[in-house]
Amino acid sequence: MSCPACGARAAWRGNPQRPFCSLTCRLIDLGQWLDERYRVAGDPLPDELPPDDRSSRRTE
Repeated sequence: MSCPACGARAAWRGNPQRPFCSLTCRLIDLGQWLDERYRVAGDPLPDELPPDDRSSRRTE
């Protein structure tokens, strides 16, 4: 199988970084997600979520 980050051949069996070929490629991919360079398709979320009305109730 090919590493999704660099395209190098990546072993599946015995590879703790799979599907990546190395920890470096795994961390590069994580950085891409954290920088929001990768996105999951779907409807955009509102900028602000409505307040949770449960937080205004007191439990006694």
